[in-house]
Amino acid sequence: METTKKYAWDASAYTSQSDTGNDEGITYPGDAGAAGTATIQYHTPELAFGTTASIAFNTNMGADGLSGNSIGSSGNSREEYSLVTKPVDGLTLSAHYNKVNDYDDGTVSEQQLEEGGSYAAKYSAGNLTVGYGKSFQAPELSTAVAGGTATVEYYENTGMSVAYAVNDDLSVSFAREESERNMAHSATTTYDIEMDSFQIAYSLGGATLSIARKDVENQSYTQDLDFAETIIAMTFAF
Repeated sequence: METTKKYAWDASAYTSQSDTGNDEGITYPGDAGAAGTATIQYHTPELAFGTTASIAFNTNMGADGLSGNSIGSSGNSREEYSLVTKPVDGLTLSAHYNKVNDYDDGTVSEQQLEEGGSYAAKYSAGNLTVGYGKSFQAPELSTAVAGGTATVEYYENTGMSVAYAVNDDLSVSFAREESERNMAHSATTTYDIEMDSFQIAYSLGGATLSIARKDVENQSYTQDLDFAETIIAMTFAF
């Protein structure tokens, strides 16, 4: 079960389009509930103001040792905390934070340990829904950063969306995501990823027809590496 709130801002008619189709190369916060890791989670029942909280913890994050039939070479673990609350009608506020606990391997060369998080707000009034959110990811830096090297200190992502229900059957939406690399040395040239997504969803009884188009600039933070993609999907409710 994914425990991050990196898409909590998204009100898209079909889906969070950076989570499907061709990969844009955006770096998001880590996830203690990611597939392939053994995770212990606790989720509270719903509290006042529709508030729920959760904690998650996993160990042996490396590929070795996950099966239980072998011993991992490192014991790095990740812990994560998240909170969702609905203080007024139509408004949902979300936040999460996670960090990696470094395995004590006898060395102290790490200059920065991995950590990340996000926050988001989404508000619905009548047929209109708008959302805005930010997420951050700081990678582990194992050694001191030498002058002139292109080393990422942290990633900063911004998402915004607006959706409108034209009627009970038809919904349309627009979303934009931007991701920037913040370098350890500010003189390093960087290129931001930008993605625009237009979506339409139409219900046909027990089926929903969706059309989603995305236009991406600077895939994987690479200058002029652009692409466009259109997804047509049909889902059925039984």
